Amino acid sequence: MSSEFDWFMVTMPIFAIVVYLIVMLGSLEKQPKFLEAEGVKKLTSFMFIGLFGGGVLVSFYYMIVRFIELLGNY
Repeated sequence: MSSEFDWFMVTMPIFAIVVYLIVMLGSLEKQPKFLEAEGVKKLTSFMFIGLFGGGVLVSFYYMIVRFIELLGNY
């Protein structure tokens, strides 16, 4: 997977499934009982921080790399 298109084709369906699950669980009138368990809340928090925090760090890394590349070509 060397191009941006390859990464897009892999990550976009995963992102779509995650958004679908968030929307479907959020629109339920009664929340399932297993979602109220302490372990599930910790796991959800950890996954949220892991996915979005990791994404921010990766984006920041590539932003710095591209900036240095632009300075090198200047």
